[in-house]
Amino acid sequence: MKKEYDTFVNFLTDLKENEEIELSIRDCDTYDARVVKAIISSKPETLPGNDSLLIRFSRGQLATKEPWAIKIIKELGTLIEKQAAKGTG
Repeated sequence: MKKEYDTFVNFLTDLKENEEIELSIRDCDTYDARVVKAIISSKPETLPGNDSLLIRFSRGQLATKEPWAIKIIKELGTLIEKQAAKGTG
C-alpha cells in the first residue's frame, strides 16, 4: 500500500524532479517529520514503486491539484536532528 507524505515549499521551482535531492517530508498518517534523500516527480507513472507526495506552500495550501510521486532512497534523520547538525535548531 502506498504511503502518503507531504512537503512544504515557497515555490514549485524549489523542487528538482527526477534526480536525488534532500527533502523534508511529513508522514500524513503520523505527522512525523523527517529528512530524506529521495527522487520526486510530478508524473507518478515515470517513477515505479513510488509513494504519494502532496506539495504544499508554506502556509499549508496545496500547490498542485494532483499528488506527485516520491521514492525514498535513504532516511537522513528527523528534522530536529538535521537542524541540530547544521546548528540552526
